[in-house]
Amino acid sequence: MNVEQLLHETLHRADSYEVSPDLFARVRRSIEEDRAHRRRVRTTVAWTLAGLLSVTAYLVALAEVIDGRVTWPWWALEALTTAILITLILVLGPLIRRFGRIFASSVFTAHPATAQHFLRVLDVAYYLVFTAFVLIETQVIPREEWLGTSGNAVHLQWLAGRIGGMLLLMGLLHAVTIALLPVLGVVYSSIWRQLTPEEQQTATDETG
Repeated sequence: MNVEQLLHETLHRADSYEVSPDLFARVRRSIEEDRAHRRRVRTTVAWTLAGLLSVTAYLVALAEVIDGRVTWPWWALEALTTAILITLILVLGPLIRRFGRIFASSVFTAHPATAQHFLRVLDVAYYLVFTAFVLIETQVIPREEWLGTSGNAVHLQWLAGRIGGMLLLMGLLHAVTIALLPVLGVVYSSIWRQLTPEEQQTATDETG
């Protein structure tokens, strides 16, 4: 078979190729996902800039110059830190859930609806734990070391430790969840396979 015949057969097979009926849908979905991603990026950048401008305006408005040094009232720094902690909880919670949804669905393959219920329970635990963290760490009475000449520096170090402590707690709890979730998925799948079809249908109706 010469080159001309090979080329003819290749072109003939290309002419007989039928485009997948869902190809256009996949391309359109890909374009829509790309647009949604760009919108999320723009929104994130806009909110980040707005937050930084708000913090800057807040600090400038409450700044005091004492003996040639710029200081802030202790309650102003405390309120700012509390606002930052609450913002982190509200922003990182949905972010963790969005990335965890795919992971949970892949773990609970025997019954995908269970993954959604599991994530809702985790959401409740997440907000309870970190709301408690914020309340426990909130200071309504200034510490003595905050009122000295280097009070702002000591206070800022304390506040940075609170923010870092909450981020560390988030990371540890998230790592523990990732490590334990596959184990729970294996146990759940084993129990699910032992159920009769009627029992599985009943469980699906109850959780659906």
